[in-house]
Amino acid sequence: MPAPPRIRRRSRPTACRLESPGWTDRTRAALERLLREGAGQRLPVVFDFDNTIVCGDIGEATLALLVRSGRLKAANLPPTLCPPFRPPGKETTSLAACADLTEYYEAFLAPTAHGGNDPTPLANGYVWAVEIMAGLSPLEVVLATREAFALSQAAATQPCRIEVTPGRTGYPAPFFYAEMVELIAELLRQRFEVWIVSASNVWSVRWMVLRALNPLLRQRGLRQGIRADQVIGIATLLADRQGRLFKDSVLVREHGGYAALEDGALAALNLTSRLQFPVPTYSGKVACLWDVLGRTPYLGVGDSPGDHAMMTFSRHRLWIARLEKPGYQRATAELIRKTGTDGWMVQPVLTKQTPGFVSDLGELGRRLGKTSAEVREAATILSRL
Repeated sequence: MPAPPRIRRRSRPTACRLESPGWTDRTRAALERLLREGAGQRLPVVFDFDNTIVCGDIGEATLALLVRSGRLKAANLPPTLCPPFRPPGKETTSLAACADLTEYYEAFLAPTAHGGNDPTPLANGYVWAVEIMAGLSPLEVVLATREAFALSQAAATQPCRIEVTPGRTGYPAPFFYAEMVELIAELLRQRFEVWIVSASNVWSVRWMVLRALNPLLRQRGLRQGIRADQVIGIATLLADRQGRLFKDSVLVREHGGYAALEDGALAALNLTSRLQFPVPTYSGKVACLWDVLGRTPYLGVGDSPGDHAMMTFSRHRLWIARLEKPGYQRATAELIRKTGTDGWMVQPVLTKQTPGFVSDLGELGRRLGKTSAEVREAATILSRL
């Protein structure tokens, strides 16, 4: 008599707990429930990177160091890439009148005359910050990224600012939110697929993930972190010394040395001025996700209107609410009214003064003393959600 077939039992996932103190009670409970319900199913979860996983913007910090070091010079850029323009309500901006390239970049983040009628105001600026790197190698970009992160690590007691032109231009050196590292570690432990989709250059974000985030995940007991090909960012076509062109999204799967950020592999290529499409800004993030997933993400995590399309595309949404950005909170409150509150979680954060997660808006004033009008406005908006 044949033996009865063996019944395969689904392995029971370990307890899903988020213990970092920065989470609000409501968000912590909602995330733990999602972790339990989706555990073991390889469900995709998508994160923005800048000001979501890290406090700060690694693309802007890298740009600052490339400009400050002289690797990027205004004199080397074609005039067609840096046109004079007149922002709404301001005088004409020209590259020649700016203190440095980053000052022009700041103005170019909202260059059109449409003002509040422009639904994607920052897209051109994000792309411009990568286009001007044409001629550099990916290695030069990641070396600047490494330096930017090292500065944040050296400044253990307070945020570090990378000044380009003293007194005029500069950016914070990004550091990881402990709560986001904890969440990503728990997602991976419960066998979710974690993807990162950023509007910064892909080489900076990938270096931050492979060389900085993954070691933090290993400290939490994860043997495997986020793969190189699960990091999506703005990229240009890459050229080698034989004149062949490559796409980052394909090369990262085909070339082990390139995916591992090996110096020789990165130095053998140069950025061109031609973008790789789709570009992960605003609704372009959805296009990038559709190309790699072909389905709706289980959870989308972001902090700015540039993430709204990606988050709306997702089944559940974790909004990282920067309290210094009341305009972002107004826009998100309107989006929540349109989509309904189901599936939304909100986590307040501060990025200035004493940056970090805010577990209780009611305690905010006592934590900071006198808060700014912007923070008070944002907190009021969030308290109504």
